[in-house]
Amino acid sequence: MPMTLQLIEQAIVLGDAGNFARAAERLGITQPTLSRNIAALEKKLGVRLFDRGRSGVAPTVFGRAVIERGSSLLRDSNALRAELHALAGLETGHLDIAAGPYVAEDLVGPAMARLLTESPRLRVRVTVVGPHEVEGEVLSGRHDLGLGAMESQPAHDELAIEVLRKRRLFLAVRPGHPLAGGRPTQAQVLSFPLVTVLMRGESGQVAATGSGAGYQDLRRKGFAPAVEVNSLDTAKRIARDSNVIFPASASMLATELTCGHLVKLDYDSPALRTQPAIVRLRGRTLSPAALRFVALVRMQESELVASDVADQDAD
Repeated sequence: MPMTLQLIEQAIVLGDAGNFARAAERLGITQPTLSRNIAALEKKLGVRLFDRGRSGVAPTVFGRAVIERGSSLLRDSNALRAELHALAGLETGHLDIAAGPYVAEDLVGPAMARLLTESPRLRVRVTVVGPHEVEGEVLSGRHDLGLGAMESQPAHDELAIEVLRKRRLFLAVRPGHPLAGGRPTQAQVLSFPLVTVLMRGESGQVAATGSGAGYQDLRRKGFAPAVEVNSLDTAKRIARDSNVIFPASASMLATELTCGHLVKLDYDSPALRTQPAIVRLRGRTLSPAALRFVALVRMQESELVASDVADQDAD
């Protein structure tokens, strides 16, 4: 079997995942196929790339070299692919987007729907990741653009970050929740478990002062809610059937509020603000599809901000 970029990518994913099962799931192939491919790559190179054990796999010194050099090769390959797709234009290009869960629902989904209405032959891939993982997805070259909460995107010399406008979040609970119908204090709110994503910035700092909202995750440098999810549909379902509290924007809650499945708490705080950001590689020319998508994201943002103002005036 020839040593291809595909095999190198599989080795990189395996090194990151730490075991064959998780790596195979990420790659969309079976575990036996991945095992055979890695064994074939090791045979081709004449060295052992991974030490296998009961707890998983770990790259050898040779494996680390392949992962480091291979990552560079993949970035160059993806850059070439992106440039060629850019030449193809909006109609037949390819667009890869990585997005945090909140931004995916509020901005990416609606903007992508508009883009595909305009350019139905465009091929797209939207990957929803943890908000703290957006930066890495863009740096790796696996995605053309990333969108996530600004507080989860640390500054990086290779990244250009465009900050969008802040938006308010509300706290949603089931109609029979102990706090529903009243005006709870911050201490009361944070005595209940939160269901959301890993939190950083001011929101995470405030949540950490509570007795039951979650806990500080030192490894990931953030506040882990008591119920951590990356699917907002799952978060809504959990909030409907338990006493957890779900932070969300007005647009995310519209259907549940109308149907009476959830209600908003009469509570606000400066920490209940989110500021999305668009993340891309610095100095990289965006394809026509990516440029149009960014324009549609800004359009969607403007509409949401206007809607938020209208909702606040109504309240």
